[in-house]
Amino acid sequence: MVVAGGGCEDGVNWGSVMIRRVWIETLKKMLRVLAFVAVPGAAHALGACSSSTSMPYLQAMNNMAVAVNLAVGAEIPGTRRNYTFSGRCVADGNQSIYAGAPIIACYYGSGREITPGVYSTGVAGIGIRLRNAVGQPMINAIGVACDTRAAALGALAADLSYAVSVSIEFVKTGAIGQGSLDPAQTLFGFGVYRSAVGLGRGGNHIGFTGSATPRQITCTRRAPTTVTLPDATASSLSGNGSTTGFAPFSIGLTCDGAAVVGISFDGAGGTPVRSASMGVLGIQNEGAADMASGVGVQLIDGSTYSPVPLQARNPLGNIPANGMSSYRYAFRYHSLSARPSPGTVRGTMVFTFDYQ
Repeated sequence: MVVAGGGCEDGVNWGSVMIRRVWIETLKKMLRVLAFVAVPGAAHALGACSSSTSMPYLQAMNNMAVAVNLAVGAEIPGTRRNYTFSGRCVADGNQSIYAGAPIIACYYGSGREITPGVYSTGVAGIGIRLRNAVGQPMINAIGVACDTRAAALGALAADLSYAVSVSIEFVKTGAIGQGSLDPAQTLFGFGVYRSAVGLGRGGNHIGFTGSATPRQITCTRRAPTTVTLPDATASSLSGNGSTTGFAPFSIGLTCDGAAVVGISFDGAGGTPVRSASMGVLGIQNEGAADMASGVGVQLIDGSTYSPVPLQARNPLGNIPANGMSSYRYAFRYHSLSARPSPGTVRGTMVFTFDYQ
C-alpha cells in the first residue's frame, strides 16, 4: 500500500510538473506570437537609429489664410515644408536592421484618412499629406504598424546609414473652418519597416501647430509663358558651378485685398531639380539626341543676381489692394560638370503664390 501510494504520489507530482511545463511552453509560444504581432510594419518604437533632424519635432505654422475659392483637393499655397533626415542605425540582433531594409513613414495622428493620402488636422476643410522624395503620398498609413513600402522613403545602406527626404503640405478638403491645428492629429512617424526601430533617439515623429482662417480674396497673375536664354558656348561653362547668360523676366500679382505674399518655385513637366538651395533646374530629356548635358538653368533674383531657392517659400512682403506688384527674376546657365556637352536646353518651371 505504501509502495502503491508512493507510486500514485509520484505520478501526481510528475503530472503536475508536466502540466506546469506544458503551460510554460505554451505561454512562451504565446509571448513569441504576441511579440511578432506587435512588430510587423512597426515604424516604430524608439530604437537605435540616429537622426540629424532631431525628433520629436513640432513645426509652428503661420496663420493660414485660405482663399474660399481654392479648389477642393488643391494644396494650400505656402504650406509645403521639406525635411531631410540622415543618420545611422545599429543592428538589433533580430535581423530586421540590415542593408536594404526599407524606411517608411506612418500617420501617427489620432485623426482619419479623409481621401487617399490626406489625413485630418482638427480644422474643418484642411487635411495634411506627406510625400516621399519622388512625390508619392502615404496611403493607408494610419498607425505605427502601417505598411507604406510602396511609397518607401529609402533604404538602409551597406553601413546601415540612411538619408531620406519628405515634403509635408496642407490640402483643402472641403469648406474651410476657422480654428487651430491639433498637434495630436498632425503627426507623422518614421522608422525601419518591421523593426520596431524609429529614426531618432528621443522620438520619431513630427507634428504641426498653427491656425487657419478662410478668406475671401481674389488674385490675378501676370507672367510670360516662355523665357528664351541667349546662346552660349560650352567653353564659357568650363568648371562645375560656373554660370553664363542672362534672361530677365517679371512676375506680376494683383489682389482685390491687401495681403502678405510669398512665392515658391519648382520644376514641372519632367524637369528635375538639381539643387533646390541654389535654384538650379535640370534639363528635360537630358541625354536624348540634340539635348545638352552637364548643364542646368539657375533662377536668380533679377536685381541682386543671387540664387532663388526652389521648393521653398520666398517671402515677398506686403502688397496693397488692387495694385499691381511686380517681381523681377532671371534665368542663366549653370554648369553641373567640368565639361558640359553642347545641345538644346529646355525645361519647365512652375510658381505658386501664397498670401495671408
